[in-house]
This record gives sequence, C-alpha cells and structure tokens, in this order.
Amino acid sequence: MAITVYRVCRRIFASLDGEGARSGRLLDSPGRPVVHMAQSTALAMLENLVHMSRQDYPTGYVVVAATVPDHVRIVEHLRYLDSTSSDAARERTAGDQWLLSGESAVLRVPSAVVAGDWNYMINPRHLDFAQISIESPVPFQFDERLFEPE
Repeated sequence: MAITVYRVCRRIFASLDGEGARSGRLLDSPGRPVVHMAQSTALAMLENLVHMSRQDYPTGYVVVAATVPDHVRIVEHLRYLDSTSSDAARERTAGDQWLLSGESAVLRVPSAVVAGDWNYMINPRHLDFAQISIESPVPFQFDERLFEPE
C-alpha cells in the first residue's frame, strides 16, 4: 500500500533534494543529503517546533507531500533516541550506514517527539527515489498561538 509522507520546511528546501539536511540530525551525519519527512503534516510541524524558540516566529514555510508507492522498499529502524542519549553516536552511525548501503530509498523511524508516530528518511540519491511522487509545495502557516508569550 502506498504511503504519503510530509515535510514542513522553508520554501528554499521544498525541492526534497536532501540539501536542507546537510547539517545533520540524530540519524545522519553532517554533509549527507537526506530528506526528513513525517507521517502527517501535524507531526512534521511538531518536529520543527521542537527546534524553534518563541522569538523565532516561522514565516515562509510550506508543506510538501510525497507518495511512496508500495513497490518501493521501506526499511524500518525501531530505535530513535533523543540527542542526549549516550547511544546517539551509534544511532547516527546506523543512519549513515543505511544511506551508504543503498538498501532502500526510505527508512522509517519512530518519532522522538510523538511516541507511536513515525518519521521517514528518504535518500534522494537512491535509484528508487525517482519512483516517489512529489507534490508541489503548498503555503503553511503556523498558528500564532503556538508562539504567544507565556
């Protein structure tokens, strides 16, 4: 069954070429092109919010949807630790190994922000990436109440 995944990002990173993630995250080292997406727009928004301060009201954001057809293999990584974990380096190595192995175009990992939800890492250099259908970006507006002073 095909799945649709979502990315909330600044318009400049809406092409899903992996350049927006070159700074690295928990499951990939800096310098590696990878696209971080989520199972829903809501989760994609929350994944952004955990890195923003109340002073940084986000503007210029879009949501991009991508549909992964059922014939494109998705590998599942069951552990996703927070960045303060002593195993964070091992997790980053596991993500890097997945990228370099070419085992699949998509890696499914548990969200560290919402238990029970899933994030997806997509390798734009994998041959199956061309099979993933990417929709045009749509403007995304964060609710201002998320950034009201306490």
